[in-house]
Amino acid sequence: MTGDRIIRGGATPRTPRTGSAGFGRRAGAVAALAGACVLAFAPPALAAPQINASKTTGLKVGDTITVQVTGMSPNETFVTLGQCKPGPKLPNDCAGQDTGGAILGATDAQGNFVTKDGSKDAKIKLVAEAGGADCTAKAGACVLAVTAPGNQGPNTAEIPLTFTGGGGGGGGGGDDDGSGGGTGDGTGSGGGGGGTTGGGDLPNTGSPDGLPTYAMIASALVMAGGAALLIIPRRRRDHS
Repeated sequence: MTGDRIIRGGATPRTPRTGSAGFGRRAGAVAALAGACVLAFAPPALAAPQINASKTTGLKVGDTITVQVTGMSPNETFVTLGQCKPGPKLPNDCAGQDTGGAILGATDAQGNFVTKDGSKDAKIKLVAEAGGADCTAKAGACVLAVTAPGNQGPNTAEIPLTFTGGGGGGGGGGDDDGSGGGTGDGTGSGGGGGGTTGGGDLPNTGSPDGLPTYAMIASALVMAGGAALLIIPRRRRDHS
């Protein structure tokens, strides 16, 4: 009988498990866990608010339009809505509240803008200038904008406004005495308008890149747990 070990029953000897194979399996498990947590904590895509106005073209200074805003974050307590220059960043980029060109409100549990008296129909009185911009100069010189100053990212939108005689194509220059070509007779089609264009470079008060803080914390916990899964077995081998 030799010193070699006899394998009974003709069984094939098992290949011993290598440390690299076990490491690979643990790394794969960590990657799968991290992916699952990212998906679990990822927030749904946020749509911009929808602004619907009774009239956005053929406007005249002094007109009062009815505005409804939907798709905002629920239960916001401080929301501004009004006539502004495009991409407003500061309060003075919009018409003053004393002119009727801007109002304060809130949102209800469904994310609808509501006025201080609880109405979903906001009344905006159009003015000639907003934020230093001449709203009658051309189409889109001013906009109807909404935002929640304390949570601007998902709650900011604007739609362009077109005043009669401003920005239309083909109109003549017109003299100071009213003669000449031009279409400033106060007529114009006034279809209601809606839109979801973003509100320019408004600062975002959320976490970096719009990633919610709780998702960042969850990712950090996953990484810490993964490191433990990889390190603890190695220490056990070193002590064995």
